[in-house]
Amino acid sequence: RFANRTWIVRADVDQQRTGRLSGRFGAWMQFRDFEAAGVEALTPQTDQNAFAAFAYEALDFGRYRVQFGGRVERNDYRTGLRTGGDGHEGEDGDHHEGEDHDDDHEGDDHDDDHGVAPDPRDRQFLGASASIGLHTDLGAGGAVVANLTRSHRAPALEELYSFGPHAGTRSFDVGDPELESETTLGFDLSFRHRIGRVQGDFNFYVYDIDGFIFGRRIGEVRDDLPVLDFVQGDSRFVGFDATGRVRLGGRAWATLGLGLVDATLRPTGEPLPLIPPLRGTLRLDLPYDGFTVSPRLTLAARQDDVHRGETETAGYAVFDLLASYVWPRQHTAHVLTLAGYNLTNALYRNHTSFIKDFAPEMGRGIKVGYSLRFF
Repeated sequence: RFANRTWIVRADVDQQRTGRLSGRFGAWMQFRDFEAAGVEALTPQTDQNAFAAFAYEALDFGRYRVQFGGRVERNDYRTGLRTGGDGHEGEDGDHHEGEDHDDDHEGDDHDDDHGVAPDPRDRQFLGASASIGLHTDLGAGGAVVANLTRSHRAPALEELYSFGPHAGTRSFDVGDPELESETTLGFDLSFRHRIGRVQGDFNFYVYDIDGFIFGRRIGEVRDDLPVLDFVQGDSRFVGFDATGRVRLGGRAWATLGLGLVDATLRPTGEPLPLIPPLRGTLRLDLPYDGFTVSPRLTLAARQDDVHRGETETAGYAVFDLLASYVWPRQHTAHVLTLAGYNLTNALYRNHTSFIKDFAPEMGRGIKVGYSLRFF
């Protein structure tokens, strides 16, 4: 049984434009009361209170726009279980940011009670994020955008306090109450062209993440399930995603997408787990009166650049077909859709799935839908 009560309050203030300057600022608060009970409980009862203040500003110089912003955030976790006699109650604990916790839990004598991580101490996290970007118009619908960011992310409740069998991922999850915040230094560069017969976007990015949190299989087995330890290590993500569109004639378009990311631990260069392979899509949109037919082909390469204890996945090709008919009226629109998924009934596995070794993705399927829209 899970009880997850969350209240979120957000206030935004839009500034009156003054000369070249515009922007907004505000505050955000979250109050979360999480409780899990029963033999499958993964985490102890935890109260999470979070507060953030943020601002975003933009300077417009015609062809050039400078955008910058910042955010300060505090997260407090208070568990229903209190540690005693160790002097850690409510403290942040020792710093492990950037360490590679290969042996943090190996051979530990874990508590046999599910949902009770060893030493579930209260934690507090305070961090700041900031970014600056430059947007340059190239004319004729083209633009170049560059962004430099430094961001902060506090560990999630599940990463800190999980301890027990997770039926959804078929693993025995073990959190680490001493995890520290992730700190990311990132750079994005984008080229955009969105007018004319040929359009496209190309985005390149690189992120250095200190203290990146991820689940690692350490070779142990509990309750007939592999143990998944949440650990930290410095990492680097480098990748790109690109989309190109070509108008074939009238309202018919062909869209090609391609994406690839390389994610490794520093300085060893070991691949991180659950990283998708090179992936591409080809889609046609062929409208005729109120009908639109959209065949789509998804291609994925083999992923053999894997983390220790992780299995490789073969490449695959999946064909989908979406057809729709729109019947517009004065104040309503009737929309009938027919979607066919994996029509060739290909057997394939998604590398980002926790259960890919036990269950492949869905086979052939058909879905019919009807919606009525009012305006």
